[in-house]
Amino acid sequence: TQAQIDELKAHADDINYEVAQAREKEVRHDVMSHVYAYGVQCPNAKGIIHLGATSCYVGDNTDIIIM
Repeated sequence: TQAQIDELKAHADDINYEVAQAREKEVRHDVMSHVYAYGVQCPNAKGIIHLGATSCYVGDNTDIIIM
């Protein structure tokens, strides 16, 4: 929904490193830890954050963007 997108945009730069780091210790998966942390900040949109994307898709495209 537009409300979900607005919520994601509102928190796009609010990276919650502490939550992601704690979650990674539990699940040992860096991408899913950040997905979880973003979902904590965006509870209404957490169900669509990683929708249809694999972890490699997220990681590989991030690598290309920062090159």
